[in-house]
Amino acid sequence: MIKSKFGNTLRSKTRTAQINEELCKVLCHNICCLIQSMYELNLKPKFWKEVA
Repeated sequence: MIKSKFGNTLRSKTRTAQINEELCKVLCHNICCLIQSMYELNLKPKFWKEVA
């Protein structure tokens, strides 16, 4: 799913940068899945107030 959505190649040159780029793709994929589920299941997010 990640490859079809964000592409198969990495643009970074160094190994560390490639790992970070791939982790960012995974994070973006998870956020996209969360948003899609919210719309499909008609879920409303609930945010709690911060207790001081």
